[in-house]
Amino acid sequence: MDDLGDGFTAMNWTDSDASGLIDDLVVELEPIPADVDLLPELPGLADTEEGNAPALADPSLSVPPALDEIDLTEGESNVTESGSDSSETEPGEVVDDGVHGNPEAWTLNWFFQQVDGYCGPAAVSQIVSQYTGVDITGPQQLVDRALELGLMTDPSEGMTLPNIEKLLEDQGVPATLTNSSLDDLRGKLDDGYGVLAMVDSGEIWNPDQEPDEDDTADHVLVVAGIDDTRGVVILSDPGTPGGNQLEIPIAQFEAAWADSGNQMLVTDTPDDALATAPTPAHPASGRGGRSAVIAL
Repeated sequence: MDDLGDGFTAMNWTDSDASGLIDDLVVELEPIPADVDLLPELPGLADTEEGNAPALADPSLSVPPALDEIDLTEGESNVTESGSDSSETEPGEVVDDGVHGNPEAWTLNWFFQQVDGYCGPAAVSQIVSQYTGVDITGPQQLVDRALELGLMTDPSEGMTLPNIEKLLEDQGVPATLTNSSLDDLRGKLDDGYGVLAMVDSGEIWNPDQEPDEDDTADHVLVVAGIDDTRGVVILSDPGTPGGNQLEIPIAQFEAAWADSGNQMLVTDTPDDALATAPTPAHPASGRGGRSAVIAL
């Protein structure tokens, strides 16, 4: 160890040497004048009357509004001063959807007659099923009864409205034959009456070919509903395979119905299930209405 010590030069530090070195490293700071503001003034801000809290100095400058003050709507708002939406309806309130009658009630009572001339018995089958709950699977049952009563002689020639009226009465659903109007028809549907209308089948099924038709009423149909909003009469027509929920324009129906002088059979008593169905303010779902047509 003595040999290693020979290679180093001993350095003896005194207190005065250390003090001088520290003095060399210290930077002398200038005192800060008393009138200097340590916080720079921010644009648009000024001191309030109390304390140094910043306030808006320039009214044109603004800060983001509170979240509950932000208007998230676009365009005109339906919110009233009370905070409620003026377009909303009260719970349980019924909305007028423009539909007369309850077409949906007829959807399970539709029959395809399959045989020409069976339209009368097919229509009666629908009315009787709706009013009595009797399970009628097809019009043949009523065809046989009409033949038994002498209300039909040749099934291919169909039935007249007066004989259809008698067949309905025989089945416990009396009806009245009348000449009416579209407004009266709307009212009967609203009140829940069953309605059979005599029409020109050509104007129902092939309106484009009607100039070649004879403009003769030869078809009976159960009118299930009228939708004024969409401008259609809803039919459940046993005379055609696609007759269930068949919809035609109101004007087309009026033209076909006019060929009979607006004849219709209306049940003497209403059925609550056929009355205009209440439409809730916020419906979960809905289906269109239907009416049944019967070919003679």
